[in-house]
Amino acid sequence: MNRMIERHVVVCVDDEPAILSALKRSLRSEPYELLTTESPAHALRWVNSRDISLVITDQKMPQMEGTELLEEISRRSPSTARIILTAYPGSTIGTPGLRHWTECMISKPWDNVMLRKTIRQLLGDRELDERDEQASREM
Repeated sequence: MNRMIERHVVVCVDDEPAILSALKRSLRSEPYELLTTESPAHALRWVNSRDISLVITDQKMPQMEGTELLEEISRRSPSTARIILTAYPGSTIGTPGLRHWTECMISKPWDNVMLRKTIRQLLGDRELDERDEQASREM
């Protein structure tokens, strides 16, 4: 039986267009679909309508903090992996929900190689979890 492999979808949310452009350049050769938006509400609409594998969001945004966005994403889609980007890593350590709603925090400016490795690791973990769930249903 040939099973079509679905392509991962990664969403990047940041209120700064230059950061979204830099993320696109950093991730352009990766084997997943990359969606970008300046709007947390837009990202939530994608989560409601698509199978989103990973969300990368800025912590400090005018409409909604990144941890608030990731908390809502976790409620709507628990299997979606979550990364916080921040230019102020020291100031976010005590942020409520930071450890609970995120798998990883990455400082701006980020290292492109480490960002790609982190994303690959989180997407690989998601694939393993999905295989485990499918195998347990088949038993």
